[in-house]
Amino acid sequence: MLSSPRPAYQQLAQPQAVRAVFFDVGFTLLAPHPSVPEVVMNVCARRGVVLERACLDAQLPQAEALFAQLTHTDLHIWGDERAIAGIWRTYFTELLRPCLIAAGEDVLRACADDAQRAFDEASAYALYPDVHATLAALKARELTLGVISDWGVNLAMILRHHDLTQYSDFAVISAALRRAKPDPELFRTALQRADAIPDYAIHVGDSYVRDVLGARSVGVTGVMIDRTSLTRPTDVDCPLIYDLYDLLDLLEIARPAAASSLVE
Repeated sequence: MLSSPRPAYQQLAQPQAVRAVFFDVGFTLLAPHPSVPEVVMNVCARRGVVLERACLDAQLPQAEALFAQLTHTDLHIWGDERAIAGIWRTYFTELLRPCLIAAGEDVLRACADDAQRAFDEASAYALYPDVHATLAALKARELTLGVISDWGVNLAMILRHHDLTQYSDFAVISAALRRAKPDPELFRTALQRADAIPDYAIHVGDSYVRDVLGARSVGVTGVMIDRTSLTRPTDVDCPLIYDLYDLLDLLEIARPAAASSLVE
């Protein structure tokens, strides 16, 4: 947690003037649940394929590194529905290959496809414990709330499943707009839908490049959230928070009672 008072660059200039708050989704509001390896093991088990958890855990960092490399090389992937599905299949193939050496390429391909489809479903995700309470507190202040996310068009269904549409006034989804963060057009679209001006809007997300710099490109203040608590305040030139209750502190809104565990 950040100590108080915050350094000047970690503060909002006029917190009481903020009228619109936009959120990223992945690793900001939602996380894979119960975990990526567990979801993959479950979908493969339905095919009669038994996986060793230790193998998946050992391979996960390499799959994550490949995914990061591919998505950083092509920032436009998230603007194309087929490209999104393809990048996830590549990720799950990388994750599963060492664990299915004896099973053959057909089984590997089928399991990777099953895993990719599983993460299109709302049941593969859970809310962080601070989400509903924080969004309710923001809505009680009559702030306009919205989502700006690099995701496939199925995100709308996922948001409904997790009861986020009761707070969110709109969702700007990369695959629907056919553009991906940090493209300024996503943030301009959010401003238009919120009927807000940049000086009185903030965007919260876990990527400095995609979220903070994307928001900044249209004059919106970007707030970086790091739920792993690995980023130090001196590492970034923007407000840094470690959970959504920190966001309430930034906005000078009283914290509600904290939840203690993931919903669902």
